Amino acid sequence: MNAIVRRKRVVVAVTMLLLLPMLTVFSQSIGLDIVPQASAASDCKLDGDVAPAWNVTVEKEVLSGGGYWGHEDWGDDDEFNRQNNLQSLQDSFHTSILMENDSAVGLRMNMTTGYKYTFCVNFQPVSGEPNQNVPIADVYLIQEYDHTMYVTDFDTRHNDMEGFREDIAHSAPWIQNALLWHPFRDVHAYEGVDEVEFAVALDHEEASWDLWSNEKSPRTMYLYIDAWNNIRDYDTGAPNRNFTVDVTVMIEERFSLPNWTVAIVCCGSLMGILAAPFLVHVKYMKAGAPENETSTLMRHLETEAEQGVAQIAPSGLNSEPPPQT
Repeated sequence: MNAIVRRKRVVVAVTMLLLLPMLTVFSQSIGLDIVPQASAASDCKLDGDVAPAWNVTVEKEVLSGGGYWGHEDWGDDDEFNRQNNLQSLQDSFHTSILMENDSAVGLRMNMTTGYKYTFCVNFQPVSGEPNQNVPIADVYLIQEYDHTMYVTDFDTRHNDMEGFREDIAHSAPWIQNALLWHPFRDVHAYEGVDEVEFAVALDHEEASWDLWSNEKSPRTMYLYIDAWNNIRDYDTGAPNRNFTVDVTVMIEERFSLPNWTVAIVCCGSLMGILAAPFLVHVKYMKAGAPENETSTLMRHLETEAEQGVAQIAPSGLNSEPPPQT
């Protein structure tokens, strides 16, 4: 009886686990939140005016001017060519940036694991200018590998190169993957916005290896505010005005499981699926056997030698029954 009750409980538990996703969807339709909604969980406000540690954990880079292919001189060379070995970014900060028309400003950061980074960016018009409407621009989070191609795109923005730039922008995806820059994880591109808030957490260290020295160096990230017409189809063009940008980066520690736990869960699940038929077979074979009897392949049969003496027929062919009195 106890075995039957246990089996019923197992069946009920497995059924509830399978129906849990459907229950979550049904709860949202009736307004009941069983699972909380994922969000940045931040009001984008810091206690006090916390400035970034410039050139220690954060570095500012400016792209301006005509570029190598343009009609003007290259912009702020000293500020752009500065490449410091930044420390891991672990402290929140806030900064304001003046954006010029047809330019880009990036914040170079060394993001690391064990933290969640919430980025809050909003645009404001410059006081005193006639156009006081809220400006619209693009925001990108770019890896260090794509940063070089992003700068090349900026340099060539005033030269169509006889249609070659347009051909690359509308080429096959595999050509674009090789020649064009991409936002981090192909999703952190926020185009045509006046404010944006998003969160990022790394599951592994972003690093690159030097083939000659065999040393590992961290790959930094770039938060770019884009006020020019880049090569992407859905971006916003140059706003033809100057504006200010408020950037707040809020950082909080987070717990994350190591990557090897995925392999353990997947391998454990596969081994459990393979072992399930054998376990069921063993339980089935033992179900009908008595508890204190040794199981054998064939049931034992009694032989004539094992029968009692009283059951053996009298020996001799001429034997007669005893005389009756």
